[in-house]
Amino acid sequence: MNSNDNMLSNDNHQSNIKNKGFVILNSILKKNGWYLIKNEMNGITYTKFGDETSYFDIKILQDKIIVSVPIKNLRYQFVTSFKSYYEASEFIEQKLFEYIN
Repeated sequence: MNSNDNMLSNDNHQSNIKNKGFVILNSILKKNGWYLIKNEMNGITYTKFGDETSYFDIKILQDKIIVSVPIKNLRYQFVTSFKSYYEASEFIEQKLFEYIN
């Protein structure tokens, strides 16, 4: 195995998400204890062991990205939509840190 093969193996291990638009967000969520329960090109969902009713859900449509995020200390989700992967990722990251702090 040469160094390029090793680098590819490490990348695949760290970012095994199918929709590469959310690779960085995937890493952030996994580092904070969330795991993938849906991993498709048009839909991604994360939850936590012991708290499966709280989840981060991303639906990628042709004209928008719909995200659903948990609301701290409530059994409800907040749902909104964005035009870009960047906006959706930034919003989810912000809500993740609000949720865990």
